[in-house]
Amino acid sequence: MPMKERSKTKVTALTAVMTAFVYAMTSISIPMPPPLGVWHIGDIASFTAAILCGPIVGAFACGVGAALFDVWNPLWGSAFITWWPATIIIRSFMGFLLGKLRGIIKNRPVASEVIAMIVAAVEKNLGYFIYDYLLFGPVAYTDLITFFPLSALDIIVTVPLLASIRKALKIRYVIM
Repeated sequence: MPMKERSKTKVTALTAVMTAFVYAMTSISIPMPPPLGVWHIGDIASFTAAILCGPIVGAFACGVGAALFDVWNPLWGSAFITWWPATIIIRSFMGFLLGKLRGIIKNRPVASEVIAMIVAAVEKNLGYFIYDYLLFGPVAYTDLITFFPLSALDIIVTVPLLASIRKALKIRYVIM
C-alpha cells in the first residue's frame, strides 16, 4: 500500500476512534435541569483527541462525537436533541482551536496545551451560554455558575492523562 493511502487510512481510523471516544465519554453523564443540559466527562476526551490528533481530526471528533450524544445516547435516548445544532458548531470549533493552538508557545508544550484548553473551554462555554439564552432567556446565566468550574476540572484531569498517554506511546502527537 502506498504511503499516502496508508496515511489516509490512519487518519480515517484515528478520526473514527476519537469520535467514538468523545461519544462514549460524553455518555458518562448526569442530566441537569434546563438550561444546564448535562454534566459529563466528554470534554476530557475532546481535549485529548484534539491535542493528540490536531485540528482536523479534533474538529470532527469533538463536534460529531458530542452531537451524536445529543441525538441519541444509551441512558437518556434523545433527551438532548435540542442542543445538537449548537453542539456540532460549538464543539467542532472547539476541537479545531485546540488542535491549532496546542503548540502556540515553542519549547513549552504543556503550557501551550493548557492555554489551548482554556481558550477552547471559554469558546465552548460562551457558545452554549448564547444558545441557551436564545432558548431559555435570562435563566441561562445559571450556565455560567457550572460551566467554568467544570471546565477547570476537565483541564486538571486532561494534563496528567495526556502525560500518561505520551509516556505509554512514546509520542508527543499522533498527528503533527
